[in-house]
Amino acid sequence: MRWHGSERILLLSGDHGEALLSAHEAKAFVQEEYSRFDSGSLPYTWQLDRHGPGHDHGWTFNGHAAANGWAQTQEDLAQILVSWAEHMPLQAPGDWVGFKLWASRDWGRTMIVSYQPSQTDREFCAFIDDRGHEQTPERAAHMRARAWQDLDGTGSWYTRLPETDPTAPATLARLIVTDLRARGTVSSHEVTAWDISAGDHGKLWVPGLGGDVHPRRGEHF
Repeated sequence: MRWHGSERILLLSGDHGEALLSAHEAKAFVQEEYSRFDSGSLPYTWQLDRHGPGHDHGWTFNGHAAANGWAQTQEDLAQILVSWAEHMPLQAPGDWVGFKLWASRDWGRTMIVSYQPSQTDREFCAFIDDRGHEQTPERAAHMRARAWQDLDGTGSWYTRLPETDPTAPATLARLIVTDLRARGTVSSHEVTAWDISAGDHGKLWVPGLGGDVHPRRGEHF
């Protein structure tokens, strides 16, 4: 977490073991982060800007940081879900987080991925629009083999998993990748994330999602 003034950045970092509060010269800190991002090294996997008090820096790191292969795509997705479950209830109590995925070889078919801390025992969730396919017993068997749980009344398959299950983020990430590949997607470079939001309040940037993001980036130096 950070607070950005015109001259200084106050940065709160740490993990389960300790927290560290540090101060940095704003311009040099931002320039170093941008250089790291442009070189392919992500300074962070996601950033939530709630437009609070302080200096508006006017930039974001939302650029195209596609994963190198499906294994890394799956790992990146799992890690960002884990991070949201750990940090969002503290940074934005009560807010959900979600995004849509489209694949270029199946453009227009929406997959929705979300983390909703208010949904007890089903906090992690994914939906896929499966309209256009006849929902036969054979189709249901194929979808459940990909780890989809059930079909709703709108023609979408869904899976909901509890955050109390430590394997839930990895399971959902594996489901997403399995379904994308089953629909003909060859590479994570063909996948784009849209409508990324945290409670429809502020801006949520996800450079570490593992695929292309729309919009790719805001203003930079």
